[in-house]
Amino acid sequence: MPSSYKLIYFDRKGRAEPMRFLFVLAGVKFEDKRLALGGDEWKAMKPKTGLGALPVLVVDGKEIPQSTAILRYVGGELGFIPKNLLEVADMDVVLETINDLRPSMRPIFFEQDATKKAEMSKHFLAEGCQPPFNNLEKLLKQNKGGKGFFVGDKMTLADVVIFSLMYDGISGLTGMEAGDLSYLRGQPLIKAFVERFKTEPTLADWLKKRPKTSF
Repeated sequence: MPSSYKLIYFDRKGRAEPMRFLFVLAGVKFEDKRLALGGDEWKAMKPKTGLGALPVLVVDGKEIPQSTAILRYVGGELGFIPKNLLEVADMDVVLETINDLRPSMRPIFFEQDATKKAEMSKHFLAEGCQPPFNNLEKLLKQNKGGKGFFVGDKMTLADVVIFSLMYDGISGLTGMEAGDLSYLRGQPLIKAFVERFKTEPTLADWLKKRPKTSF
């Protein structure tokens, strides 16, 4: 295992939070380097950073850009990717189903008008997110009736990314409090999964002490 990890991102949850969760859940130390969005430090660093974007993970001096690459690297290094290729495929099905949400989430994220953003968020929670959520509910139920993890008998990258999305991502996007699961009206298994997952001791401790950010 590498001797040092340094995760560089802005002072927000965003794309880096599931990576932080992986380190926390595995009990592996990492440097959580946070930059001010639009600040001088990032402006100076940007031209020198791999692809000119964050997050970046520095592993023993080597930079890894791109969120998906970082997630899969950390997941593999820390034991969150199954060894069975069929289970890897099942994990990827969950992750790809999450991606089905992105086209409807992106316009909300970039909307600057507060009134329009609120209207778009309301529509997203009522209708836009429901088909992918229903598919995720179905996938969870297929694995031992939905009482455990999304894939197999062990926590995988799919579980961590789902938790991050449901606990932080949706609430941050739509202006709700982190952990507000009221939008999961028709997905009781996912709601129960998130409630179970947040009690993992190291994760529960992180959720209490992590920096307070709106998104």
